Amino acid sequence: MSDSRLNRRTFLSLSGVTALSVAGIGAGAGPASAADGLPASPLIRVEGNTGPAYFREVAVHEGTVIQSIGFDNVNRRLYYAQLIGGGRQLAGESAPLSGGTRDLHGDLAITEWTLGADAADGGGTGRITGYMYLRGFGHGVGFGVEPSGTSTYLWTEVDAVQDTANETSRGRRLCRFKFASSSTPLDATSTSLQKFTPVPGSVNNTASIDPINNRLVVRYSLNGMHYRIYDLAKARAGDFGTPLAEIAEPAISIDRNRFGKPSFQGYAVAGQYLYMLHGNSYGYTQDHDDNPSTPKIVISPPGEGNTHLTSVDLNTGSIVTTFHSKAGYTLPFREPEGLAIQIPQASRPDVFRLCMGFASGETPGQREASVYYKDSLIQL
Repeated sequence: MSDSRLNRRTFLSLSGVTALSVAGIGAGAGPASAADGLPASPLIRVEGNTGPAYFREVAVHEGTVIQSIGFDNVNRRLYYAQLIGGGRQLAGESAPLSGGTRDLHGDLAITEWTLGADAADGGGTGRITGYMYLRGFGHGVGFGVEPSGTSTYLWTEVDAVQDTANETSRGRRLCRFKFASSSTPLDATSTSLQKFTPVPGSVNNTASIDPINNRLVVRYSLNGMHYRIYDLAKARAGDFGTPLAEIAEPAISIDRNRFGKPSFQGYAVAGQYLYMLHGNSYGYTQDHDDNPSTPKIVISPPGEGNTHLTSVDLNTGSIVTTFHSKAGYTLPFREPEGLAIQIPQASRPDVFRLCMGFASGETPGQREASVYYKDSLIQL
């Protein structure tokens, strides 16, 4: 999220957290019905604070905090999404725009990193090889990365709907487009975009991709936040008739006196399991007890934070584990932002990891990005 408008994310994330509902039962879920269930798959162990750094405090194209991350596991690329920073003037604009205006308009920047030779073994080297500007898309809470030959296609939100009360926007639909580095912005009205409406009547649409099973994950709001899982090839062809799985987003249960209500910061899917990321930047304060007469408290103290990782069974909609993660706790500035599945070696899709993005960098306007990961797989 943008540094100067932290309360917006809390409001939006809390409005989207719903009571637990099993696949397809939630109000407003629509006429589609999930199949018999996803096949059993390994579970990434979210517990433990020893997850190593994949990248630590690396530069990205904009100076804003990252919003989400994604991997092209075939072509060995890493992508970061951010809001476009204040003071930048793009083609067709009469003057530079502020960061607040960019957020309200849904203007995003995508940075491409090509991973180095040793990164497949966890070395974490790479370099910036491209960037794109997206105008009128949304906030960038999540996006999907789809390899296609030597090219990379992105699935993002699009057709941003402005929320003037909270000075932000969210995408009404999804779209797919080829990543092509350019200083010329890609507008939401471009005819080069494939646009989709997986769930009619929904808002706050974002996407992710399960790279192990070639499935599209759609997170959307319709009487609460929900997830649907689709076969990627069918989704690409516009077929959203029957999801492979469908659940309402479960509310995490944590110690509110200690951690408050952490903001929703990202999600990823691998096989049978959904992973969710919640948390706030160090020093974040919140009215944790809904009593305006009591003072706000720091719910994300430096060196500890309130970052939580949660695993969810997509066949039942129930939470498997929620864990308070201190990964990257030594970062001077640390805000959890984005989850993604990485396959370090394309020849071994059975060996994968859950990567957590963190906005880092001590100076506002000069933020950096860090990525930590979990790779302990268990079979339940």
